[in-house]
Amino acid sequence: MFETLQHKRIYEEVVEIIIRQIRSGALKVGQKLPPERVLSEEMGVSRTSLREALRSLESMGYIYSVTGGGNYVNSVSIENVLSPLTAMMAQDKKLAADIIDVRLHLEVHMAELAAKNATKQQVSQIYGAILEMQSEVESGGNGIRGDNQFHMEIARASQNRAFAIITELVGELLEESRKATLDIPGQPARTIEDHLTIFEAIKNGDPVRASAAMEAHLVKAQRNLTD
Repeated sequence: MFETLQHKRIYEEVVEIIIRQIRSGALKVGQKLPPERVLSEEMGVSRTSLREALRSLESMGYIYSVTGGGNYVNSVSIENVLSPLTAMMAQDKKLAADIIDVRLHLEVHMAELAAKNATKQQVSQIYGAILEMQSEVESGGNGIRGDNQFHMEIARASQNRAFAIITELVGELLEESRKATLDIPGQPARTIEDHLTIFEAIKNGDPVRASAAMEAHLVKAQRNLTD
């Protein structure tokens, strides 16, 4: 079932092989992995490298261990998919900029729909997220919690459940692209100004202005990462 590694490289290769087995269905949810001795022999790696790989797989959520009972395949969740991507984005500004390109296609339309459909309560919640971000920044933070909440509230205010679900599901991934821009000196204050412009358009029921303001906001964020 497990191929022998030709060059006995570090634990990442072991991780990749086992993930492929899980994704292909060769390893089923709940299935117990072979004992460490058997795995290390089949894959041609040391027990030390294998244990490091198993620890990594467990931290990523692909497997879970039972004390004295071995390692088992875990059910794959959205976090299993996003965790490697968020780690990549922390090191790759180009990927973060590409994520913003995806956000342009989603969030510009969300803002337009929010301007058309938001209830008074939802408008209030969008403004509350801006206040939360301001409070974070004044306390010395980068405002990421308020930023996340702002975009989530707009997704909900669009009255399109799919937008809200997608935004929530990929929240961690989107957060990484926001962090990448908010960590730029002076950017949190500029982001708050952009959010206030978007908010005013939504509050006034102006979908054209709301979508244009969201697009301008995201284009600036993307430019910050690629310049």
